[in-house]
Amino acid sequence: MKKIVKLGFIFAALSALFTGCLSTDASPDDQAIERGISIWNNRDPEAAEAYWKEIADQNKQKQWIGYVSKYKNGVAALDSTDEIKETQEAKLLAAANKALDNFTALDERLELPADVCEKGANLSAGRVDKLLAAEKVSAARKMYNSAVKVYGSNDALADVGKEMDVVNVISDKQSALTAKLNKALALEDFDAKIAAVDGVIAGYKAAEVEINAAAEKNEVAKRPGVANNIRGFKKARQDVAVQREGLIREQAYMYKDAIGEEFARQPEGTGSGKNGEFTLEEILAHYKNVETNINTKYDELLAFSAKYPKDIGQDIIDDINAQKKDLQAKIQQINKEIAYKKEVESRGKTVLPLMIGLFNPAPGSTKESQKSRPAKFSSSKQKGEDYWWGMVSIKPGEMNDLVITLKDNRNVRVFNQNTHSGKDIEKKGLKDLVSKANKVGNSWPVLNAAKALGSDKYFFEIQKGKTDSYSGEVVVYSSFITRSR
Repeated sequence: MKKIVKLGFIFAALSALFTGCLSTDASPDDQAIERGISIWNNRDPEAAEAYWKEIADQNKQKQWIGYVSKYKNGVAALDSTDEIKETQEAKLLAAANKALDNFTALDERLELPADVCEKGANLSAGRVDKLLAAEKVSAARKMYNSAVKVYGSNDALADVGKEMDVVNVISDKQSALTAKLNKALALEDFDAKIAAVDGVIAGYKAAEVEINAAAEKNEVAKRPGVANNIRGFKKARQDVAVQREGLIREQAYMYKDAIGEEFARQPEGTGSGKNGEFTLEEILAHYKNVETNINTKYDELLAFSAKYPKDIGQDIIDDINAQKKDLQAKIQQINKEIAYKKEVESRGKTVLPLMIGLFNPAPGSTKESQKSRPAKFSSSKQKGEDYWWGMVSIKPGEMNDLVITLKDNRNVRVFNQNTHSGKDIEKKGLKDLVSKANKVGNSWPVLNAAKALGSDKYFFEIQKGKTDSYSGEVVVYSSFITRSR
C-alpha cells in the first residue's frame, strides 16, 4: 500500500468527483465505501466514518469504520513520541511499530496525510538506524521495508536506506559464508575439512574488502549501523579462525585420548587359565602389545603435528611427550611387577586393566566423567571370599579417591598390603581402608587413596553373597564425596 502526499482541493471539485466517478452499477454499499475513500484521501480520514456508517452490510460497515480506528491508533502512537525522550529507545521503537502495524492494516486505497507520512518516516528511520547499530539486522530490514511501503520515502529513510544497502551486503555474504562453513565442517576427511575452513576464512577476508568499498561508496562507513556490522563481520571471521584452531587441537587430543584408551584396553576374549582367567604370561603379552600399539599411535600423532606445526602449540607437544614418558615407565612397572610370578599369584586375581587412574580428570571437575577409566572384575563360581589386586597411578599431591563398585550388595574390604589370598588379613590385623561413613549404595570408597595405600598397589576382598556370581569395577574419582552428594 503506497501512501502518497495529498494536495488540497475545493468543494466543487469534490462534488464533481462524486457525480462523475461513481458507477451507476455500483451497489449502495459500494457507493458509500467509495465516497468514504474519497473523503479520506482528499479531506480528512476521520470524516470518512460518516459515509461508512451508511453501509448496510454490518460486516463491511465494521471493517471500514475499523480503518478509522486503526488510523487514529497509528496517529496516536506517532504523537506519543512527542513526550518520549531520545534516550528511551525501547518506547520509541514500540511506538514506531505500533504505528506501522495500524497503518499497514489499512485498505490499500486509503492514503495517509502528508504530515503523518513525514512524521512516521522520520520516526521509523531513527529506529532503523538504532537497530542497525545494535546489529539487529532482521528487525531493521523489516521496519525499513514496512516504513517505505506505508509512508513512502523521504530524506531520513533514504539516508538509512544507504546503510541498509551496505548491511544487506554484509548479511548476504555472512549467510553465504556460514553455509560454506557448515559444509566444510560436515566433511569427514580431516585435512579436507581444514582446507575448506581455510577457504571460508579467505572468503571472509575478500568479502571485507568489498564491504568496506561499498560503505565508502555510500558514504556511511562511519555510521554506527554500518561500522558495528562490519566489526561483527570481522569478529565472525575471527571466530572461524578460533574454531579452526580448536578443530586441530581437538584432533591432536583425540590421538592423545586414543593412546589413553589403548593403555586401558582389556585383553579380548577369555584367558586360558582356570574358569577363563588370564594367566600372568597372557597379561604380560597383552601389555607388550599395548606398548607396541601406543608407540604406533604416537608416531601417527607426531606425523599429524608435522602437518600443522603452527597450529599445535608446544604445550601440546610437551604434554604428549610427558605422557609418553610416563606411559613407558608405567608399562615397564607393570611388566616388572607381573614378572614375579609366584609372589604375584599369591595376591589373588588380577583386575584388568591392571593399572588405573593414570588418565584421571583434574580435581574439581564437575563433569559426569570425573572418574578414571575403570578396571573390571567378575566371577561366576564364587565358593568363598575372593581376593583381587591391581595397580593405581595418582599424581603426587592429588587427593583422589579409589572406589570399588559392585552390581549387588555383598561386602568389600580394601587393603594396602598383599593379602596372600586372605591369609594375612586377620593374622597381621590389616586395616580395612574403606570409608564406611561415605559409602553410597554398592560403592565402597577409599578416600585420599594415594596416602591411604602408601604405594601403587591395592588389594581387596569380595565377601560371599547370595549368589555365586558378581561383577564390578574399580575407578579413581577426582572427588567421590562431591560426586556422591
